[in-house]
Amino acid sequence: MKQTISKPARERLIQLARLLEHIENDSRQFITSSEIQNLTGWSSYTIRRDISHLKTECSTKAGYDIVLLKNAIGAELGITEGVKKCCIVGLGKLGSALIDFDFGKSYKIVAGFDSSVNRTEILTAPFPLYPTGQMQNVIKQEGIELAILAVPGKVAQDVATKLAGFGIKGIVNYTSAILSVGEDAIVENISLIDALQKIASLHAKN
Repeated sequence: MKQTISKPARERLIQLARLLEHIENDSRQFITSSEIQNLTGWSSYTIRRDISHLKTECSTKAGYDIVLLKNAIGAELGITEGVKKCCIVGLGKLGSALIDFDFGKSYKIVAGFDSSVNRTEILTAPFPLYPTGQMQNVIKQEGIELAILAVPGKVAQDVATKLAGFGIKGIVNYTSAILSVGEDAIVENISLIDALQKIASLHAKN
């Protein structure tokens, strides 16, 4: 029976893969669970349990082989299968701030969209900017799979529904709205307010 990885474990493994990529750039070959614990705050038990979900044996006497572990996480979670094409929808203060963000090797922003034609003409970006009326054609022509949504909350659901209908498979939602697009696409709602409330709640318990 295939072992299901829980959402918290999946999120930790994704963060661990990003951490390992930074460490790999420092030319290190191995890392121990104790070192990962010091860097992340997760317990050694939690780290070993999460890594046990992987099909590849990455452990040695010197610790975990960094490259093998990073690749095993990618293979298990499907995050290393080539470069994923992405777009930014909404080029206001938040969206435009993401234009120069480093999305790493696995994700490439190939287009930006905004309802303001003037904004798409004024902003400078390393990728083309289009009015939202061209989303359907550009998404299809470029083979864009993922979208970062940074539009005003009041129009977010409508735009997300359109994106899913245009073939987008995943949406990172930076708006204030809680979105749902059924089974057409996966939505990850990112809220700074929710994050602040979460850590404030945890702090209050302590």
